[in-house]
Amino acid sequence: MIDLALAKVVQELGEHTQNTQGKFLWCTDENSLNNLPPAFNHQGLILMTNRWDVAHEAAQRGFNTQFSDFDCNAIPSDSLDGFFYRISKEKPLVHHLLNEAWRCLKIGAPLIIAGYKNEGTKTYIEKVSKLMGAEKKIEKDGPSYSSVIYKHAGYNHEQRIDDCNYAHLRLVVEGEGFRVLSKPGLFGWNKIDAGSALLIEQINNDALGGMHPQSCLDLGCGYGYLTLAATQLDACQQINDWILTDNNAAALIAAQANLKDNGISGEVIGADAGKQINKQVDLLLCNPPFHQGFSVDGDLTDKFLRSAQRLLASDGLALFVVNQFIPLERKAVGLFRDISLVIDNGSFKVIRLSKPIGAARD
Repeated sequence: MIDLALAKVVQELGEHTQNTQGKFLWCTDENSLNNLPPAFNHQGLILMTNRWDVAHEAAQRGFNTQFSDFDCNAIPSDSLDGFFYRISKEKPLVHHLLNEAWRCLKIGAPLIIAGYKNEGTKTYIEKVSKLMGAEKKIEKDGPSYSSVIYKHAGYNHEQRIDDCNYAHLRLVVEGEGFRVLSKPGLFGWNKIDAGSALLIEQINNDALGGMHPQSCLDLGCGYGYLTLAATQLDACQQINDWILTDNNAAALIAAQANLKDNGISGEVIGADAGKQINKQVDLLLCNPPFHQGFSVDGDLTDKFLRSAQRLLASDGLALFVVNQFIPLERKAVGLFRDISLVIDNGSFKVIRLSKPIGAARD
């Protein structure tokens, strides 16, 4: 399915960077996955993304790519000749990047922004037009709204749109035997996910069946809750090799900070559902995402299951927690010999997987 908002941004990118010198920034997230164009032949264009998979794909296509939590600190104020952005799902992130566009653009340079009507795009255009002292102009293409907004007002830090202090970690949980630092930019950043808590509860209820693993992979770790909570459990006390991995830059920052803050020795690895990891582990914990940008993506569950099949030791154990409506047991057939339901509480279910199979393992 074509993302009309992304297509508009790409079109404007081509037009604004063609036959011209200058410095341009394209900020893009998971909405552009598998929809990236070939690299524009422009040395002054940087593609910045907070997604490991998008960064990898963009680099392969020839883009000058930066993987970060949309950290624009290295870009001087009033230095960009164009800023391009298909809006993201999370409001604090959108506000952060609108503020940075205002700061980084030269006077007279454009911000090109696009998104769908039901994503709040019209309101975002109104807010940033006011900041930049520009007339509000909105172009409609079916459900897609877009605008080319030229900067006329100089940047004023005191007038920034509230972005929930996007760039900074803060304490969100304390008193469970560990502390959780988190920030906007990752799913469920300011709470403990109910599904993840259910998974941890099952380990405490002997879901490992007497197993005492020595290594653990937190696949799709977010800020690292599963690892932090598992370190408190008797069944996990022999684990001396903790590995946490995620596709999201904000998650990697938070997970690394949480290991340090809680005195846990472990490794945090940026990867697309563990693709860049080759080490097999005794225990694999996973609460896989099922949204890709604004849409539900059933293929994500399959991707995480295939990674679990590859990364789990032959005598290891994987515990997945998913929303009750996701048919993980059916999807796991052909990947694992042993598939069992641990618990279904009507909202979430925990599935135990063991004995991975496949041509690469047999």
